[in-house]
Amino acid sequence: MNNAISLAKAYEKYFKIGAAVSVNNIDSYRDLLIRHFNSITPENDMKYSATEPEEGKFTFDNADKVVAAARDMGIKVRAHAPVWHNQTGEWMYKDGDKPAPPELVYERIDRHTKALCERYNKDVYAWDVVNEAVIDEQAKDQIGDSDTYRFSEYFKLCREGFIEAAFRSMDKYSPDAQLFYNDYSECDPTKRARIIRLIRTLQDKGCRIDGFGMQQHYFAKPDYDELKRSIEEYAALGLRLHITELDVNLMATVEHGAQRLKPGDPGFEEYIREVMSPTPEKLAEIENIYIRLFEIYRSYSDVIDCVTTWGVADDYTWLDYFGMKKDRPRIKQYPLLFNVDRSPKACVKTLIEAAE
Repeated sequence: MNNAISLAKAYEKYFKIGAAVSVNNIDSYRDLLIRHFNSITPENDMKYSATEPEEGKFTFDNADKVVAAARDMGIKVRAHAPVWHNQTGEWMYKDGDKPAPPELVYERIDRHTKALCERYNKDVYAWDVVNEAVIDEQAKDQIGDSDTYRFSEYFKLCREGFIEAAFRSMDKYSPDAQLFYNDYSECDPTKRARIIRLIRTLQDKGCRIDGFGMQQHYFAKPDYDELKRSIEEYAALGLRLHITELDVNLMATVEHGAQRLKPGDPGFEEYIREVMSPTPEKLAEIENIYIRLFEIYRSYSDVIDCVTTWGVADDYTWLDYFGMKKDRPRIKQYPLLFNVDRSPKACVKTLIEAAE
C-alpha cells in the first residue's frame, strides 16, 4: 500500500476513524495511529477501577499517559465509560456497612465526573457517559422488577436514577463535549426497543444526550437489514451516532444463527473445532464483512460521525481472551483491520478506494 494512503484521510468527508488503545500499546502503535486514525478511545484506562480504585483516591497515571500520547499525535480522545456496572469498586455501593443511599451514589458520581472533566476536557470531544445499562434478552431471569434496565448494583440502589445523575453531571462539567449512551446487541429488535426507551426517558427528563454509541461487536453474521433499520430508528431520536467498539469475531464466519455461541450451547464444540485452525476463506470472510459494513456506514454518514474499532491490530484483541473457560485453549482471533504484524489487510485498500 502506498505510504501516502490513509484510512482516516480517505474518510474525512464521511466520519472519523477511531481505535481503542491502552497505556500498554499506544506508543507501539504510534505510527499506525498517526497514519490511519483520527480518534482514540482509552480501552480501560478511564474507567472507575483505573481512576478511583478507592473512594477519593484518584489514580490518573495511565489515563494521563494515553491522553498525553494522543495529544502528541494530534488525535482527539473519545472518552469511554466512567459509569458502568463492571470495573467499579465496591466502595461506590457502600455507606460503611450499609448499602449506599441514592444521594450518596449521585454525589460520588458527580465528584468523580468533575475530576475527570477538569483533567481531560481539553482533549476529549465525546464521552460514553453510561455504558450497558439495558438488560439483555437472555438475562430475563435476573431483571428484578424492571423489563428495561440491567439489574446492576447501581440499579438496585438507585433504580434508573443513576443514569440521569451521570448525564447531568457530565453536562455540567463537560459542556462542550458530546454525551453518549453506549451499548451492545443494539441491532437486536427487542434490546433496541429497550435502548430507545431509556434514551426517550432521558430526553423526557430534559437531560442532554447527544448521541448513541452502537458497539457493533459481531459474534454472528451481521443482519445488514437490521443494522440499517437500527441506524434509522436511533437517528430518528435526533441523535448523532458513533460506531464505538467494532470487531468481527471468527464466530461470525460460522453458520450458527444470530447469537453468540457460549460453552454448553448446541454447536459450540463444532465451532471450537472449526475455528481453532481458521482457513484463508474464513479470514477473507471477516474482511468481506468489513467491506459490507463500511458500505452501510458510508450510506448513513449524514448521521454517523465516527467509526471506532475495538483495538488497532490483530496482535492485541480482547477477543483472544473473551468467553472461554480456563481449561480451553486460547482461540486466536483476527477481528480488526490490521494484521498481527500490523500491516493493513487487503480490505483496507478496498475501503479506501470505495471512499474516494
